[in-house]
Amino acid sequence: MIVYRYKRMTTQTPGRQIPKLQVYSFLARLAFPRSYLGKILIVAFIGTHIPLLTLFFYAIASAQIDLEIKVRILGVALIATLIGTGITLLTLQQLLAPIRATFLSLRHYLEKSVLPNLPTQFKDEVGILMSDTMYAIAKLDQSIHQLKNYDALTALPNRDFLQYRLEEAIALAQPHTLLAVILLDINDFSSVNNSLGQDKGDWLLRQIARRLDQGHSCHLMARVGSDEFGFLYSQIQGLEQVIQHTQTLINLLAEPFILEGEKLYATASVGIAIYPSDGEQSEELLTHADTALRSAKTAGVGNYHFYSSAMTEKLRRRLTLERDLRRALEREELELFYQPQIDYHTDGGDCMGAEVLLRWRHPQEGFISPGEFIPVAEMSGLIIPIGEWVLQKACQQNHLWQMGGLHGLRVAVNLSALQFQQPNLLELVATTLENTHHDPNLLELEITEGLLMNDVQSAIKILQGIRDLGVTVALDDFGTGYSSLSYLKRFPLNFLKIDQSFVRGIPQDSNDTAIVRSVIALAQSLQLDVIAEGVETSEQATFLHHLGCHKFQGYYFGRPMPAVEFTRFWEARPYGNH
Repeated sequence: MIVYRYKRMTTQTPGRQIPKLQVYSFLARLAFPRSYLGKILIVAFIGTHIPLLTLFFYAIASAQIDLEIKVRILGVALIATLIGTGITLLTLQQLLAPIRATFLSLRHYLEKSVLPNLPTQFKDEVGILMSDTMYAIAKLDQSIHQLKNYDALTALPNRDFLQYRLEEAIALAQPHTLLAVILLDINDFSSVNNSLGQDKGDWLLRQIARRLDQGHSCHLMARVGSDEFGFLYSQIQGLEQVIQHTQTLINLLAEPFILEGEKLYATASVGIAIYPSDGEQSEELLTHADTALRSAKTAGVGNYHFYSSAMTEKLRRRLTLERDLRRALEREELELFYQPQIDYHTDGGDCMGAEVLLRWRHPQEGFISPGEFIPVAEMSGLIIPIGEWVLQKACQQNHLWQMGGLHGLRVAVNLSALQFQQPNLLELVATTLENTHHDPNLLELEITEGLLMNDVQSAIKILQGIRDLGVTVALDDFGTGYSSLSYLKRFPLNFLKIDQSFVRGIPQDSNDTAIVRSVIALAQSLQLDVIAEGVETSEQATFLHHLGCHKFQGYYFGRPMPAVEFTRFWEARPYGNH
């Protein structure tokens, strides 16, 4: 960054005195002539020719010669004077031409940003003036270009410069030429600044920019937002090549960044727009790439999405849902449903608890699928107040059930990624249990694998804190994430929940059967209970029971139901055959 400093001079340096400007100041006040050249010419004329003419007229008038001869001499003198004056003024004008050219060049640059083209081979004062003017304007233009088109933190081009180059590429594009605009956003980068501070956050951002800049093969890379980078790829051969470039960018961030001996990880989401199918104007392509980026962020960490016309409508839908969801809590549009969890140790099976599932009854649209509004809640941060409400209501309802005779019923509440990262999570759980008079042993908190792998040490600490409260912990959707077995044995868990995607294919699908068998064996070796989700048939339940899994959840045993209906379901236990 260039910093200009101005110091008022109180004394002049010897040998470098500034010429006095009294005469120029006086002439500048004259209304006519207005130009500096005109003033110079008048001064030159008055200073040279008028004294000579005066002296000449005096001499002629004093001479003792005939009047006719005097007139003739005066005529010749006047003609000679006019010719000499013209030559003098023309010469002065040419001598002042470099100054005028310097003035016009400077004005042209200030008005139209056109660099001057002045000669630099002359070594006198005027030649040095032209040469220095060229140099000063070139340096100034370079600095302005840097400030206007480049990011100060990373030294990368900015969004304006990316758009300018994109416009150039579009103008030069041949028929059937493909261009790709890729926007890459660093996920949850604000938490780095919040936890480590602005300076370390800036350091990490520079390291990310350097790694991406060195690893890409694009036409131009730019920083287009606080934690967002843009890439322009020209001469694309096909979408497969775009996918390859995108995957390369995502993979560049896989290795950790080392700061003061500690490892920092960065993940990214990517949005892609293709010229000309997704737009033929630069601004349109950038907007569509941003739309695709938002869609990718909704899908989760490490995703990339291409733009399509359907994405615009999808984005409008998401914004509408977010607006309505903000008012859903206060309007009491949210409801809790409960899906039975069955202990199948006995022949008939007994209901041991229920997973708490959130439902939204929209006043105009009716029930909206959780698969649609939960991601919106997570993206907007609304999942935090909604999650607190779910935990509070679930504990209140279970306390009422206990008071009403439904003894031993355990409720399982899902924790989102944002909830799990909240520093006051343990305090929130403890306060909720206390305020609702809920038995900690009858509360189960369900988390997914992805939450644990972002920061293993922190996850272990949080899980242990939950266990210390007396609350049960279940690892939900096990098998769909990326947890290592070496880490899994360190997590203080009570349950593994087999994801329904594996249960759905048993016993017919040999791959699903092998996975389920392995998960059950793993859980038994770690002394963990197993709950199978998505059990829909008697055949699945029997098969799982023979493998050593005795706790089930699924439509075969009961759909999610409101609290009143679940009360009747509980009172009809043991479950019996359906």
